[in-house]
Amino acid sequence: MNRYVFLVLCLIFSQSLVAQATKKLPKKMCGTYLGKQPAYQVLQHNQSIHVDSATLSIEVSRNAVSICYKNPRFCPVLNGSITSVQKMCKGRNQTWNVQVTPVNSLILEELIFNPKTKELIRTGIFPQPNTLLKKSRKK
Repeated sequence: MNRYVFLVLCLIFSQSLVAQATKKLPKKMCGTYLGKQPAYQVLQHNQSIHVDSATLSIEVSRNAVSICYKNPRFCPVLNGSITSVQKMCKGRNQTWNVQVTPVNSLILEELIFNPKTKELIRTGIFPQPNTLLKKSRKK
């Protein structure tokens, strides 16, 4: 009887490890993406606050993503784990939808990759606009 209980507990534990495993991206999507987030306005306490445009850098590795603003240097997501990878379309219009969970946060970052054009779209969290980034070349 004890063996069966032990076996069931081992199976449950192994299933929980598989469920929490991070996803991996294809190598062709890894690299550094650069772009400019457009300016936007925030309405807070009946005052309109203008937020200037900012240069954005996203570094993508096989199992982690870092999102950083260039000036001043600020990284809201540093080595965030990839929770979901989905291929959206087939053929020429193939895109990949990737969701990243920042460390110690509940808000998901959503990235849309287009491997053919080597572009990435970061969907902004309201009120931020979406940002188009292009893959930088190797130096």
